[in-house]
Amino acid sequence: MRRPLATIALGAAIIVGLAAQSSYEPWRLPNGQGLVGGNVLFCATGAPREAAPCGGPLTPLTVLSTPFVRSGTGDPIIFDGITTTAKQFAITKPADATSYRFVNPCNVDVRIRKVGSMQESVTLTTGTRFLARSSETLGTSTPAFVSLIATATPTTECNPELQYGRGG
Repeated sequence: MRRPLATIALGAAIIVGLAAQSSYEPWRLPNGQGLVGGNVLFCATGAPREAAPCGGPLTPLTVLSTPFVRSGTGDPIIFDGITTTAKQFAITKPADATSYRFVNPCNVDVRIRKVGSMQESVTLTTGTRFLARSSETLGTSTPAFVSLIATATPTTECNPELQYGRGG
């Protein structure tokens, strides 16, 4: 008795699935053509069920996908004594550096910002926020000065590190 009942239930599920498939509305390109191979990324256009290619096989992605290789002497820049008061540092970027790795060993989040002089500073609402006990690799500009601030009072020493390099 169980086997015929299971067969009927499976058959009903298949019929419902086939009926639902006939009403499926796939994503389309703006010209009405269905999405086909060749493009890996498609982005929404704002119109319902419409997408446009965001890149093709030869379009580079904005993701750093090569291993991080240290630049310069290989030693990190250590920003010592970071507290809830902004602190400025003069730094030098090696000529071959295209990215940097920021390591935040602190037990609080830290913000860092490129500033034009030792008189400018980061605030709790500006700069890039790095979460506590985390590291991140980002592309870089050529800052002469940076300013750092802890978003809360650290309960231990707070000495974030910045390492210039390539890739990441």
